[in-house]
Amino acid sequence: MTEPDQPSGGNSSRPDIRNQRFLILSPLFPPDVLGGAEMSAANLAQWLREKGADVGVLTTAKAPQEALDGREVKGLKIWRAWMPRAYPQYYAMSAKKWLKPLWHLQDHIDPRNRGIVARVLRIFKPDYILIHGMQGLGYNALREVARSGVPTVYFLHDLSLTCVRMGMFKNGKECKKRCAACWLSSLYKTFCFKGFSALRFCSPSRANIALLSRFFPVRQWPHAAILNANSTPVPTAARTESDSVRILYVGRLHSTKGVDVLLEAASKLASRYTFTLTVVGAGPDEEKLRAQYGTLPWCHFAGFVSQQEISNFMINSDVLCIPSVWAENSPGVVIHALSLGLPVIGSDKAGIPELVEEGKNGMLVPPGDTTAWQTALEKILENPSILTPWRNYALEKAAVFDQDYIGDRFLNFLVTPQ
Repeated sequence: MTEPDQPSGGNSSRPDIRNQRFLILSPLFPPDVLGGAEMSAANLAQWLREKGADVGVLTTAKAPQEALDGREVKGLKIWRAWMPRAYPQYYAMSAKKWLKPLWHLQDHIDPRNRGIVARVLRIFKPDYILIHGMQGLGYNALREVARSGVPTVYFLHDLSLTCVRMGMFKNGKECKKRCAACWLSSLYKTFCFKGFSALRFCSPSRANIALLSRFFPVRQWPHAAILNANSTPVPTAARTESDSVRILYVGRLHSTKGVDVLLEAASKLASRYTFTLTVVGAGPDEEKLRAQYGTLPWCHFAGFVSQQEISNFMINSDVLCIPSVWAENSPGVVIHALSLGLPVIGSDKAGIPELVEEGKNGMLVPPGDTTAWQTALEKILENPSILTPWRNYALEKAAVFDQDYIGDRFLNFLVTPQ
């Protein structure tokens, strides 16, 4: 696991951040949520505020009427900027393909990006800047952040510094090398990082740093693998037991997530074993998967639900499956599950093996291998009792996912002299 040591308790090692000013740059921010990066930004923002810091957030608006100019929202000062773009960041997944090159060009070189960020820097006067992504705010605005001289941490939630698609995954396959557009973009981003006097990179997984460093000089700056300081809702439902194994999938319904592999593997076992598989989430593949599996008695599609509802699903499930076929960084759903004592069967790829310990809190399976997933599922269906020690071990180690513990580790990384 990324966090091998149990917290010792207490917060005596936490740096004093009372009245310090933290500015968070996040292209999306709740209520505009598409993925884990913006949820992590929101979790950290509220945690810092609870510890006495003054927190500002610069993000983007999905409509002009939703723009905010330093308004206080839930204790945070929010700048929600209407950016000069061909379309708002929030609608990037559904935007017309012919507009995307124009959008990315604006995101790289439009001089208005710098002006928007510079203005917020002048008004808020931060002591620290925490960047949860620049795609949508403008990579050239990094020059303004560097010019401010403020200590900055750039969070590596994905591979956006080396890939305009953010994941080096195209047409159902991982990219083995970069295309010309991604190469030029990465070269420009490297240039934009020049001039920082106090810059650090933080990734929730070692795997993401290793993969990124093949194409981007991240190791030139201080860097660390520290989980995101997230919190998850306590279940409001009581756990009940079941005579059949309850399998759970939570995530986007997209080819990168391998949910089709999981469903195909499960379908091959349905005639011989009694179990349920609940699919929580939405995405571009939802309609196709519902049409193929939605009427089967063992399969249930729950659609998109809140984090609170996810906690309730997890407390009354027996195993979570995370069958991703691309390079997951540090899936929040795995941390959510393990923190509640829910064992995980996950793809043996990228950041997942840093969380799932084979035979201790779950099982690792070759990604994209339907036969291997069928074998893994059959193992727990044939002998459900193996889930009990996995559950106990996960509960025993759950403290490493405590928000205070992770937050304190991050603050100490932030203030440690370079």
